[in-house]
Amino acid sequence: MRIFFGIPLPEVYQQMLGQARNEWKKRFRSRLSWTRPGNWHITLRFLGEVQDDLLPQVKVCLDRVEFEDFCLQGSKSGYFGSAGQYRVAWLGVDGEVQKLMNLARTLEKELEGFGFEPEKRPFKAHLTLARIKNFVADDPWKEFSDYVENMGWPEFNAERINLWQSRLTPAGPEYSVLAHKPLHRSGAG
Repeated sequence: MRIFFGIPLPEVYQQMLGQARNEWKKRFRSRLSWTRPGNWHITLRFLGEVQDDLLPQVKVCLDRVEFEDFCLQGSKSGYFGSAGQYRVAWLGVDGEVQKLMNLARTLEKELEGFGFEPEKRPFKAHLTLARIKNFVADDPWKEFSDYVENMGWPEFNAERINLWQSRLTPAGPEYSVLAHKPLHRSGAG
């Protein structure tokens, strides 16, 4: 099964991102595979295809992670890939990003303890807006990025980690939560 760990986004973000998607999807000649409404999240660690019999070990990793909740807020927008060939449109986050990075690092260490290969790419806190399948250079890339950055993203508390299964379908990935772990409330004893 194809699985990953992530921070779910609050409903207000799902709605705002859906609005941006609906407003901009017809303005591009590039072929974009937009993230489906309700699927937006911040990935902590993508594991990819994992044998079903390893799922209990993956859940143990989740159970072992002890962390306090933290505050995040949508911020800069950008693209992965070169300016001549963008591959992914993303929204970054500000706020207690160091806590998010520490959480990702802690989860990574737990997974390594069970024999999972460490992630080779450095962690970059973001959520994927769209994957760019066929890039057209003169599309409104800068205007879209500026629009997304200036949407007035509210602060939100990252309160839990989800372990999701991702099923690839012709209409795009479908996510289902396999397990979740609440983060401790800051200041709670």
